[in-house]
Amino acid sequence: MRSSARHGWPLFLVPVALCLVLLAVGLASGTGTPTAQLAGDLAILLASLTALATHALAARRRKDNSAGRWFIVAGLAVWSAGQIVWTFNGITLNHQYPFPSFADIGFVWYALPTSIGLILLLRGQGLRLPLRRTILDAGVVASSTFFIAWSSVLGPLAGATNQDAFAQITQMAYPIADVFMVSVVIVLTMRAARGRRLPWLSMGLGFWILAITDLTYMSFTLQGITGVTGSPLALGWVLAFLLVGLSPLLPEAGSTRKDGRAYAAALELLPYVPVFSAVFFSRSRPIGADPILLVTGLVVVVFVIVRQVLIVVENVTLTRDLESKVAERTAQLEGLGAIVNSSGDAIIGETPEGVITSWNPGAERIFGYPASEAIGRKGDFFVPAHLLEKERQVLESTARSGEVQNYETERTRGDGATIPVSVTLSPVRGEGGISGVATISRDITERKAAEVELLAAREAALEASRLKSEFLATMSHEIRTPLNAVIGLTSLMMDTPLSEGQRQYAQGVKGAGEVLLTLINDILDFSKLEAGKVDLDVNAFDPRSLVDEVAGLVAEAAQGKNLELISYCHPDVPARLMGDAGRIRQILLNLSSNAVKFTPAGEVEIQISMISRDADNASLRFEVRDTGIGISAEDHHRLFESFAQADASTTRRYGGTGLGLAISRRLTEVMGGRIGLESEPGTGSKFWFVLDLPIGPDASDTGTLPATLVGRRVLVVDDNATNRLVLEKQLASWGMQPVAVADATSAMEEYRTAVLTQHPYDIAVVDMCMPETDGLELARQIKGESHGSGSPAIILLTSTMQVERVDLVSAGIREYLTKPVRSSEFYNRLLRLMATRTVGSPAKPVQLDAAALAAPVPQLGKLLVAEDNEVNQLVARGMANRLGYDVDIVDDGAKAVTAALSGMYAAVLMDCHMPVMDGFDATRAIRARNGHAARIPIIAMTAGALDEDRERCFAAGMDDYLSKPVDLAKLAAVLTRWVPEQEQTSTAVGGSVPDAAVGVAQAPAGVERMPAAASASNAGGEEAAAPDAVVLDADRLQILRELGPADGLGLLPDAIRAFRQDAQTTLEALRTALGAGSAAAVEAAAHKLAGAASNIGAAGAAVLCKDLERLGREAGPDLGSIGMPVLTQLQAELEQVDVALERTLQGAS
Repeated sequence: MRSSARHGWPLFLVPVALCLVLLAVGLASGTGTPTAQLAGDLAILLASLTALATHALAARRRKDNSAGRWFIVAGLAVWSAGQIVWTFNGITLNHQYPFPSFADIGFVWYALPTSIGLILLLRGQGLRLPLRRTILDAGVVASSTFFIAWSSVLGPLAGATNQDAFAQITQMAYPIADVFMVSVVIVLTMRAARGRRLPWLSMGLGFWILAITDLTYMSFTLQGITGVTGSPLALGWVLAFLLVGLSPLLPEAGSTRKDGRAYAAALELLPYVPVFSAVFFSRSRPIGADPILLVTGLVVVVFVIVRQVLIVVENVTLTRDLESKVAERTAQLEGLGAIVNSSGDAIIGETPEGVITSWNPGAERIFGYPASEAIGRKGDFFVPAHLLEKERQVLESTARSGEVQNYETERTRGDGATIPVSVTLSPVRGEGGISGVATISRDITERKAAEVELLAAREAALEASRLKSEFLATMSHEIRTPLNAVIGLTSLMMDTPLSEGQRQYAQGVKGAGEVLLTLINDILDFSKLEAGKVDLDVNAFDPRSLVDEVAGLVAEAAQGKNLELISYCHPDVPARLMGDAGRIRQILLNLSSNAVKFTPAGEVEIQISMISRDADNASLRFEVRDTGIGISAEDHHRLFESFAQADASTTRRYGGTGLGLAISRRLTEVMGGRIGLESEPGTGSKFWFVLDLPIGPDASDTGTLPATLVGRRVLVVDDNATNRLVLEKQLASWGMQPVAVADATSAMEEYRTAVLTQHPYDIAVVDMCMPETDGLELARQIKGESHGSGSPAIILLTSTMQVERVDLVSAGIREYLTKPVRSSEFYNRLLRLMATRTVGSPAKPVQLDAAALAAPVPQLGKLLVAEDNEVNQLVARGMANRLGYDVDIVDDGAKAVTAALSGMYAAVLMDCHMPVMDGFDATRAIRARNGHAARIPIIAMTAGALDEDRERCFAAGMDDYLSKPVDLAKLAAVLTRWVPEQEQTSTAVGGSVPDAAVGVAQAPAGVERMPAAASASNAGGEEAAAPDAVVLDADRLQILRELGPADGLGLLPDAIRAFRQDAQTTLEALRTALGAGSAAAVEAAAHKLAGAASNIGAAGAAVLCKDLERLGREAGPDLGSIGMPVLTQLQAELEQVDVALERTLQGAS
């Protein structure tokens, strides 16, 4: 309503002003003049169109009662059409208006759709028209209005003899239509709802004025008076339509009770207005001489009498009903009064301004003021001074918004005491809106006292719990120290010669000590959780490494029980996550240890899967499943409680504290997760916990995999269905094509079929322990059927280390892995096996003839290596050649700039610290040039592994980053990202990729990408670790053997020679720089030697070099005194490295 009114007022006020101007112009020109008649015609037309427009706008904007509104619009449109014809006739016929004409159709027939619309509009407002009263009111109004019309117009028209019949009928139609309209409007206005009567009055008054004006017009016509639209009578039509047009714009507001009663009385008398008018008209007409007037007058009298009798009857009935309702209401009020008076709460009535109007006995009792003293006063006399403003705001808010307010506050009693109360403020609504506020106050002194006592008791309990937890933590720590000594010394004693009895006693002491240590550790963890002293150490971690580590920790226990232990991280789990890896590992280890403990036979599976993820976070499910004894449903809820197990027999049989699951639950909750289980007796258990973790930096997949793996066919042989499924998923995630079978017989059938169909397998992954035919025997069978044409590279999986190397070699087994298989180790073994094979080719013989060694290797492109250390140069050249790239080497940054800008290279591998110009300045110089060569990919190679090192490289303009020692798979992935495919293939010799070239292929959607830093470990199949293993990294030495010539030594001899030479030279440079206090020289020399040591596998020496590099970077005043002891350590370490390298060379040759 408000919206349509707001938009309609300009549409209404502008035409009103124009109408007034037109009427003023017309009347000023003289009555009946052409100007006056034209102005009058246009003013009437504008007024009718204005009414049409406002009603049409209301019908379009207001969806309620739209049908009724559109009927009114139709009626007004019909009348306006008649006025248009009238105006047109006046203009074209020099204001001679023919009668009857088409204009009369609109002036007469508008009444029909308008009346229908008015009736529909009223009924649409939900009002029922009382039939008897409506008929009587309509009869009174219609008969009296007809009396007026007959005496003034219809009678003279009926007696006229100088007009034709059609004109006479048309003239009589005017008053009949007007009588009909006036009757409808008056009756309906009486029935309009109280809040909507103002618009009805405006519309009714307008149609009533229209009817009077029409009757006057017809009276003038009978008297032969013309030009009436150019006379003051035009004002009647204009005013009528402006009032009709005003009605949709008026507000539908309610009225007060007093106004409503006066209004209702006026409406009851409204039907008598035409009656009094009929009496007035009858004074000049002899009623007895006109039978129609006589009959009409009698009808009016009858309707009036019957109506009054009916009103009396209704009033009597209404009075009787009202008395009954008043009695009923009085009883209700008395009951409510009794409730209010007997209530223990203070119930107070106030005006919206805060003046107290009622005060029950509960208020007297609580606040200590009698009702006679409180009623009539402002309600702030018992409110503390500091709360007055707040109370005033709350009272005003309730009176204004009508919302109930609940709050706690304070009140001042009559004796001056202040008490706490809870208050509820509720608005009291009357006919005119909110007429007051009801306040219910309750004394909460006792409740507040109880809350204080409860809080004190809670704090005392928490303090007691804290003291208990601190005591337990202290005692646990004090006990662990000597207990560790007991266990350690017992272990040492068991390594000495002992008799069988002594060994059994020592083993018992050690076992009991370990059990006690587990108990103490659990109590220590639990007490920390109880005391709230557990702080999370959030860092980036690799979930795949985590699940492998947990599996490794329980592997020995699982092997001791001949359990199949399976660990798996789903491919879609992000490579890096942010969280407390130690605590997550602790929970997963607790669940895994329990699974192994309570599983007598079968398998234990540890896995991590992803529930959902977005750009920043991943929801992960960590799960441990076993085939153990299971747990009954009624015991599920007890398991995560402190010191609880399924039943007492469980503790007696399996041991344990019952704290592991409670600790796991607490840790999970601390990290914002949840934990649960699914289990049934006899079928095993599935423990799980869910964590939402942020995705860590560098977690995005590269989208590439080495082409040496993509498309390879792999035969998986394992009698355990879960293990087969996990291996299949892992291999498929790396782009390979696995086929899994359950036994040796099926494996041989599959192998023979593949050979016959010329789709041989590249790799066979075989489980050692299988029924009937074990993995060794199956490997021998596969090797026996190769017929010299080559066989798949075989990887043997076993849960025990007791396999002789000679048996592995004789069976043709190339790699040997212990279960549970670590995914990174498995991945690197596959990469190493396939580095010299193309897809679908059989394994190459180990021995290569001279021709094969001398054959040129086709290239993928040419790389520029900027590196000043000879060892690092050898390693970089060997890895790049292995991947199929040709290499040019420069030893300082200035030469690197010149060479890079020649446009000959696909990419640059840039060391960051070099003489003449370092890698950072060299990169900036290259990027500062123009042309295509300036955008050559530059990949940093540095021994620095900190975030600031990486950021410094990127700030200088480098495109990617490799930390030393460089891993082959990581280098392959980086080069594939930055060296375009066409650049790789355009320089290839012979147009084909060689067996030795390791490319990188796109990984399919959902494929797992292994972290490039994953390194192959030397487990199982290698010889036992030599004493030098503490000095040299055997895996790194193996990589050097595999690079360069295929003679079994590779780059190892050249790398050792270059390292020995560089090490002595750099040691002297470091000693000189420390003596001179030259921090820059110390930093440069230490950085250079750190990279070389990392590449040769001397990890300890590399760490000492980085310590010296850090001292040089910090450039403290005590550089010499602090650095010399570190240099002495480094020299001793390098002497051990030298001895170890010599033994390595002797053993290799």
